[in-house]
Amino acid sequence: MNYQLLLECYSLGSEMTKDELQMLEIELDTQIESIKVSHIQGCLNIAPKRICYAAHVCEGSAWITCLAAILDKCSPPSIGQKAKGAIVFDELVRQGYFATNS
Repeated sequence: MNYQLLLECYSLGSEMTKDELQMLEIELDTQIESIKVSHIQGCLNIAPKRICYAAHVCEGSAWITCLAAILDKCSPPSIGQKAKGAIVFDELVRQGYFATNS
């Protein structure tokens, strides 16, 4: 099962198993690495409204953002550990997907 189907199931109320969460974490790591190489990635496409809603992110957010938010929700980071959503945001900024006023 691919990550988009897992997120679809989650948006419909299904709970994530430990194995599914582990698969999603591997997928997120893979996506973060792939956006460093190419700006044409499916994970940067806009996720459907229901996925954004389930992830508690703004409508019109990318799949990778929803994936990170759902992982943070289902498996919160430990104290001192950076949230996956923050890691994704930082990488998107670093790769030039968002402009900053720094």
